[in-house]
Amino acid sequence: MKRADVKLETGEAKVIYDDSKQTPEKLAAAVDKLGFQASVTGVAAAPRPTLYVDGLKDLKTVQKVERTLTAVPGVKGVTVVPKDGEVFVTHEAGVSARDLVAALAAAGVTARVATP
Repeated sequence: MKRADVKLETGEAKVIYDDSKQTPEKLAAAVDKLGFQASVTGVAAAPRPTLYVDGLKDLKTVQKVERTLTAVPGVKGVTVVPKDGEVFVTHEAGVSARDLVAALAAAGVTARVATP
């Protein structure tokens, strides 16, 4: 599993996983074993990262990346997966990945655009 976004108020979770290693049913079974009831309500292709950043080894660097990117006009959300160096950015149509790389470069962080 790469990431889980859990909404306690609704009892729902959005899980991003490596489909070469897991299935939705196996993940639900693992949750059931923990004593919670789980069911799969939908499966969609995992989002692709917007950028890759090397050196996300500590919380300070992760926070710097998040702060820098959320300060870019038009950026609506940033999720960083330090282990994989992946950065997922939700943004308006006028923002390009190159704008995001430039903002990080100005902050002293080296990033590259993720290729589709």
